[in-house]
Amino acid sequence: MKKKGDRVANVLLGIYILLFSYNIVYNVLYWSNLLNSYQFIHLSFTNRIPWVLYGPILYLYLRRLLYKNKFRSIDFLHFIPLAYVLINYSPFYFLSAQEKIEVLINGEIRYFSYFYTQYFIQIIIALMLFYCSQLFFSFRFIIKSFNNYRWLSWLSYSFCGYVLSFSSYFVLVYFNILKQGSDYFIGFSMMFFTGLLSYFAFLQPQVFDGLSMDKIIPFKKYRKTGLTTKHSTELKSRLLDFMKQEKPHLNHDLRLDDLAKELNISRHHMSQVINENLDSSFFDFINQYRIEEAKKMLLEEDNLNMTEILYSSGFSNRVSFYKAFKKFTKTTPSAYKLQKNNTGTTH
Repeated sequence: MKKKGDRVANVLLGIYILLFSYNIVYNVLYWSNLLNSYQFIHLSFTNRIPWVLYGPILYLYLRRLLYKNKFRSIDFLHFIPLAYVLINYSPFYFLSAQEKIEVLINGEIRYFSYFYTQYFIQIIIALMLFYCSQLFFSFRFIIKSFNNYRWLSWLSYSFCGYVLSFSSYFVLVYFNILKQGSDYFIGFSMMFFTGLLSYFAFLQPQVFDGLSMDKIIPFKKYRKTGLTTKHSTELKSRLLDFMKQEKPHLNHDLRLDDLAKELNISRHHMSQVINENLDSSFFDFINQYRIEEAKKMLLEEDNLNMTEILYSSGFSNRVSFYKAFKKFTKTTPSAYKLQKNNTGTTH
């Protein structure tokens, strides 16, 4: 329901959080033996729905943030597992409460599913692992080029962590190391994950704009760093002079550690100077310099095409270049060049 930012991405993230929240509720009902009561019996086996949706929703969310891709007809393939679950359990879903209780008591669920298989859990695990691999192979490198890469990386790793806990539980149950009702650690991991996700997504939306998580998380703010206000101001001046004279932003592999090494200070102090003294994230700080370089080349270097300009200004790919240019200029590179040429303005 948030209006700020990409509405499609917000909806996908909202659905993602809702699915985990529902799964937590389902697990609590299961632990408390209320799931098979008349009041909640109709929820039985509905936990299969979030299981098959976690991967596709997260995949589409990340793709939307990174590429701004619209939903295509081929994307319906991601929801084939959902269709399978709904069709497979539909005979059971449409039973009355009393009939469902009798089916579960008698262990007859196989007779009320179209495609019953004893390997259903293995299929779910394989599906989740498939999407984990997609997150790494499809997005791993492009994520690092974005201002909010730390957030996206954390989101991807946390999902894979959930998949690991989910898989390990069923493996331990299979080898009789755990009882089937002892899946508490999965629930705890989901609660921790969902709580942090909700905090960042709804209470601290700046994280999507690349603001350092060190500045957003209350308990990670800079404390006892030993960096005085005077020293911090001096480091700011040294940093700005270094950026102006050496132009390290032209190196598309530039990292925070590289700047810290050049100024002979710790990585933590460098991050503090950029976040607090310049009120920016590292990637926003660097990309502002890169965009200024690109703007100069757009107006002064007619012999360069857009690809040459983006690489020459320090960007490593077109997606991050266009995203940063739009963020800092509120327009596209081509529109910016046309506008300046029409007004006869030189940089």
